[in-house]
Amino acid sequence: TSVSIFYYHHIKDLQFDSSCCGPSLYISDENLHLRKTVATDQWRTCRAMNAGWSDGIHYWSVRINDRGAVGYLMIGVVTDAFDVSAISYPGKTVDSFGFHIFNGQKYNGSNGVAFTSDLPKNGDVIGVLLDLEARTLTYFKNGKIVGTAYGLLPANGTNIKYYPAVACYELGQWINFTRTLKN
Repeated sequence: TSVSIFYYHHIKDLQFDSSCCGPSLYISDENLHLRKTVATDQWRTCRAMNAGWSDGIHYWSVRINDRGAVGYLMIGVVTDAFDVSAISYPGKTVDSFGFHIFNGQKYNGSNGVAFTSDLPKNGDVIGVLLDLEARTLTYFKNGKIVGTAYGLLPANGTNIKYYPAVACYELGQWINFTRTLKN
């Protein structure tokens, strides 16, 4: 099966937010690139600055430039309640959801569940579709659907806002937001 995504909204490139970024992370290249620059072996999270959605359908993607020796990277969504200064990752708290690049599991509330065996590697682009109308979170790898990781997300009619977020664990890990659609 193939999936086509049509998004008829003003395009705004996502950027990392230095004010919503944990320590040991370095943002560069017009806030599009994120690197772990300190060898702490602790999770550090950064979220997007020009996003925060409580309704609608949203798609974005990140390129994995260097997943690190082990691949402890998490890609997902967090809410305003998520503390980016804490040693944490998307999926550790009950109000965040994440995809662990290392083992292909999906996480929510620190609970990991098998999701995919097709593990991302350096150079891969991971797409994320947050559909707050259907209340789902779906992942893509290099344009092909991996699967819907979560359904029944708390949304529509609530004050909850979701933000794209990435967490790094290892020194040297490097990812960047990619332009998903051209203007």
